[in-house]
Amino acid sequence: MLFDGSRIAGVDITDPTLIPKPNFAGYRQDPDTAPGRELLDNPKIEKLVTINTNSKDVKVPTVYKANISINHFFTPSLRIGLSAYGTWGRNNYMYVDRNMVEDPYFRLTAEGNRGVYVPASSINTTNGAANWTNSRKTKQIGRVLEMNSEGKNNSYTVVLDGTYRYYKDGQITVSYTWNDTKDNTSYNGNVANSATLSLMVKDDPRDLSTMTYSDNQFRHKVVFYGTMPSLWGVSMGLRFSGIAGTRYSLAVNGNVNGDFVNSNDLAFVYNPSNKNTPDYIKSGIQAILDDPKAEQSIKKYINGNLDRIAERNGGINGFYGVFDLHLAKNLKVYKKHGIEASIDIFNVANLLKKTWGVGHNLGKQNLYAIKSFDATSQQYIYNMSSGVGVSNLNGNPYQVQLGLRYAF
Repeated sequence: MLFDGSRIAGVDITDPTLIPKPNFAGYRQDPDTAPGRELLDNPKIEKLVTINTNSKDVKVPTVYKANISINHFFTPSLRIGLSAYGTWGRNNYMYVDRNMVEDPYFRLTAEGNRGVYVPASSINTTNGAANWTNSRKTKQIGRVLEMNSEGKNNSYTVVLDGTYRYYKDGQITVSYTWNDTKDNTSYNGNVANSATLSLMVKDDPRDLSTMTYSDNQFRHKVVFYGTMPSLWGVSMGLRFSGIAGTRYSLAVNGNVNGDFVNSNDLAFVYNPSNKNTPDYIKSGIQAILDDPKAEQSIKKYINGNLDRIAERNGGINGFYGVFDLHLAKNLKVYKKHGIEASIDIFNVANLLKKTWGVGHNLGKQNLYAIKSFDATSQQYIYNMSSGVGVSNLNGNPYQVQLGLRYAF
């Protein structure tokens, strides 16, 4: 049931024998043959009606800001400025499932007592799949997504910038930004489901008591732009922009805690030096640490979180930047009439060498994937994921843009 009174029903099917065989061509010819009502009438299929609602004490988000700035002209051509900003967001919106049982049914003792919110007996021992519908307080409805005002954000930024005009229309502008942003959820709108999908959690997705680095965190940002004095109608500009310290998390591929989401569980980082660590995990973790192709950031992340559940956004990406080149030629045609021909090369370093201007940033890394579940020890059995910490490389390859402008 949505805020406007609309009602939407869904089904949750885990038994492959109950999944309808698709016939898309037939559905297009006769939409009435598409699966629908008969699934809701099948007693073997869970009927799920999600309710979106507001907390009784929901508040309007509030942002407090403070800043101080100073600029000084050392000469008519040289200016340097320093600015500091503080931003504190309070009462930010977040959705939590109020139809999820309050306390876990059991805990994974080998994983820092991580809570699991479905009965151990309900987890498929063959593939380790946990059916989230068993985590509900009542079977009469699906999720009850309550919008509350428990989100908060603290952001601190310092910017040092300067401009120098050195000859005729030649100019150099440089800025450096230091940033620190922490929050308890980076949700910033969109549909209710996206709030629960994106927040990486230890176990209870409703627990917003911990502030960690935000999905939007970066540590350093550098921007440089320089233009050469025009000569014979030719002008050239070079821009560099780079950023460092963006964040990522170590996760598990699978639904460890038994909630609705199967992609937001933080990984417990087993210590390869711990005698209680299973041998296959010991060798898997050590292989990542020894892999020359794995980024140093993930090795530091792993070593800093041994024997505990990984910190949300605890992975720190390195520096990545690109150069952009602009060339222009002005031709005077008649009186005030003229033509400007220009060429812009974005990520020009990548044009010179394909290994330049390429980012090695990492996104969320699935350290393990759930393989099965041991009902006796009440412990998940994992498969080590391949290629963990190896960047797929990112950023845009070089692009060339030609321009022609007629002015009069």
